[in-house]
Amino acid sequence: MTFEERLSRLEEIAGTLEGDIELASALALFEEGIELLRSAASELGAAELRVQKLVERADGAFEVESRE
Repeated sequence: MTFEERLSRLEEIAGTLEGDIELASALALFEEGIELLRSAASELGAAELRVQKLVERADGAFEVESRE
């Protein structure tokens, strides 16, 4: 499942939980949502590590600084 698919499914779950739903179903959806959230957060953290930071130097020029 892609990051975007996880976010979409989380939105679906949130919408369902806002409605009238049985407790057992709500708990199952909540558990699924937590798993999706953890997975998406992990993937986002990994992507963040790969992102390069753009830094403005004192002379106004920009340089790319690797985030390692």
